[in-house]
Amino acid sequence: MAKSAQFNLSPLPFLKHRKTPKFSFSGTNTLLNKRPNWPKSLSLRSKSALARAYSSETMAEDSNRSALLVIDMQKDFIEGGGPFLVKGGKEIVPNVIKAVDVARQRGILIIWVVREHDPLGRDVEVFRRHLYGKGKVGPVSKGSEGLELVDGLVIKEGDYKLVKTRFSAFFATHLHSVLQGAGINSLVITGVQTPNCIRQTVYDAVALDYQPVTVIVDATAAATPDIHLGNGFQLCNVFVF
Repeated sequence: MAKSAQFNLSPLPFLKHRKTPKFSFSGTNTLLNKRPNWPKSLSLRSKSALARAYSSETMAEDSNRSALLVIDMQKDFIEGGGPFLVKGGKEIVPNVIKAVDVARQRGILIIWVVREHDPLGRDVEVFRRHLYGKGKVGPVSKGSEGLELVDGLVIKEGDYKLVKTRFSAFFATHLHSVLQGAGINSLVITGVQTPNCIRQTVYDAVALDYQPVTVIVDATAAATPDIHLGNGFQLCNVFVF
């Protein structure tokens, strides 16, 4: 008889905000499911937990199968006051930098997932096309300063840059084939923003059988702490039915 899968929802720290709602993960819930091939849990971790996860004993094996996705850490999302600004984004920049440093130390593949749009908005979602056109500089338009990574984040030799035009890093991109070609089956997610690009990327990763998928909660952000925490709770319960 096949051994039942285990789902571990671990208590982990969230971003500290001045007005953080009274919400926390307390205790550890374990769900035993009788379906033999049921996927492993999606997990939420802090940046320090990422370092602990890749101990010296497992580093060589795990690093070759894992990739760190850094999503939309671009100036138009993190700085200024444009329509793509994620208000909680600036606070996580130091943590994203640390996550990238840990990945480099462990030899984990780093994939920089960025938005990059046609200046006329022909590849943008319909509900955003009014922001683009002749005489306008739309968010993360090709050739604009806003599509650059924020200070402190640098693409280096051996990293991979992936351009997307929708929420999910997998939608209409070749991300899956790149990961499969590199033998990657485990993903660590950082960046912005939790209810949109982070969430959609996680769901597609789960649908494509990546296991485990880890979201670093203090290296991801949303417009408000409430939105970030609420989506974190939902993601933590992806496989609870």
